[in-house]
Amino acid sequence: MSIQREVKITCPHCDAESPFNIWLSVNTSQDPDLKDKIRDRSLFEFECPYCGEKTAIDYGMLYHQPEDKMIVHYAITQENADEVYHMLTDEDKRSAFSSLFDQNYLIRIVRSRNQLLEKLAEFDAKYDDRMIEIYKYHLEKAYREEHPEAGNVEILFFSTPEGEPMLQIFADGEATGVVPLNNSSYYDLLQRHGIEMKPMQEDSFIVNQDWVNEFFSPEYYEKPSKPKNTSYEIN
Repeated sequence: MSIQREVKITCPHCDAESPFNIWLSVNTSQDPDLKDKIRDRSLFEFECPYCGEKTAIDYGMLYHQPEDKMIVHYAITQENADEVYHMLTDEDKRSAFSSLFDQNYLIRIVRSRNQLLEKLAEFDAKYDDRMIEIYKYHLEKAYREEHPEAGNVEILFFSTPEGEPMLQIFADGEATGVVPLNNSSYYDLLQRHGIEMKPMQEDSFIVNQDWVNEFFSPEYYEKPSKPKNTSYEIN
C-alpha cells in the first residue's frame, strides 16, 4: 500500500518552515495518479506556501507497480540498500518475500532518484535494463576515447515526451551531451548476450555498471553478487 509521512521543510529561499508529505511507499494500483507524479518529479517538489518558491526534495521510497509485477526500491543510504539486499538474498529472510518470487516479480534496488527514474523509463519502454547497462558500458568506452581527460562519467537513460529513447552523458557531475539510443545496436547486443543471461526476474537485484563487470566474469554464472554502489543526491 502507499504510505506517506509528514515532515517539516525549511524553505531555502525565505527560511519559513512548512509541512511536506514524503512517500515512503507508492502503490500505483491504489494511487495511480502518483505514477505520473514520480515520473515528472512533482512528487519530489516542495512549493513554499509563503514565498511560492519550489525546491526539489530528495528522499527514498519503495515503488510498487503491481499491475506489471515490478518493484524498484530507492535506497537513500548505502546502509538501507545493504539491508534490503540482505533481506532479499538471505535464505532465512527471503521467505518473507516468497509471494513476490512466486509471482515472478521484477525487483531492483537503486541508489539515486535519477536511477529510479531511469529504471522506470526503461521498464516503461519495455527494455531490458541489463542490456541498457551493457549499451552504456560501450558508450562510455567510446566517450572516454574522445575525452581522455574525463573523470567520473555517468550515463542515464530517458525517453523524450515523444517516446524516443535517449542517453544523457554526465562527466564530473556536468551534463556534456545527449545521444539517441540506437535500437539496432541494442538488439544486436540482445542477440549476442541475451542467450547467456538469466531471466530478468532471477538476476541481481542491483543492475548497474558494476553488474556489467560481473556479467563479463565467471562468477555471474555461479552465484549472485552484490555490486558496490555510489550515492548520488540530486538537487
